[in-house]
Amino acid sequence: NSGYNKLTFGKGTLLLVSPGKC
Repeated sequence: NSGYNKLTFGKGTLLLVSPGKC
């Protein structure tokens, strides 16, 4: 999931992945 700017569910919590190099 790292390297992508998207909303992902982590341990039942909304985590915002920082934008990385695609």
